[in-house]
Amino acid sequence: MLMRFVSVVLVLLSAACAAPTHDLAEETVPIGNFRLGQMVPRAEAQLAKGPLSRSASREEWMQALDPAFKERFSRFEGGSYYHLGITAGGYVLAKPSIPFFAAPKSILIFTVIVVEDHTGKVLTEEPHQITVIERLTGGSILGSGFTRSRAQQMQDLAEQAARKTEEWLRIQPWFDGPDTIVILPDEAPESSGQITSE
Repeated sequence: MLMRFVSVVLVLLSAACAAPTHDLAEETVPIGNFRLGQMVPRAEAQLAKGPLSRSASREEWMQALDPAFKERFSRFEGGSYYHLGITAGGYVLAKPSIPFFAAPKSILIFTVIVVEDHTGKVLTEEPHQITVIERLTGGSILGSGFTRSRAQQMQDLAEQAARKTEEWLRIQPWFDGPDTIVILPDEAPESSGQITSE
């Protein structure tokens, strides 16, 4: 597992850039009947740190992922609740000590599961793995380790992770069913199902 992770990291370190994440101010296009129920961020007990990386704890990754996903997915107001489980599996946070001509990039590997609230059904047959690379900025041309703090690198990766997850959800066939949320006058909708972080 570690060797496979290292191989992926070495390939991705040379990539030029990732897609921008600053699209949240644009008009929200619905994802069918999707509405976020619970967002459960996790990190693997044996969270893999790639070569030449700064360190970050499991708790720090969960704290970075949670607001990024909630900010993006709380925009959707479909008629059925779905829960997201996001698990960080491995990462690289570029160090400033790497020669600037190498321009190393920060990377996050994570998995997604989707649970339908009203049935409790796990829609993902197995956790779906996604890899994201920090977006390119003027400073990161020389390597973001020189221009960004560890927290800034993690925030960027978390935002990238949320956007890539949205792009993946948009091509899934799960969100074209009937609405299942019953909204009573003067009552806020509540989610009945749950997924745990244990």
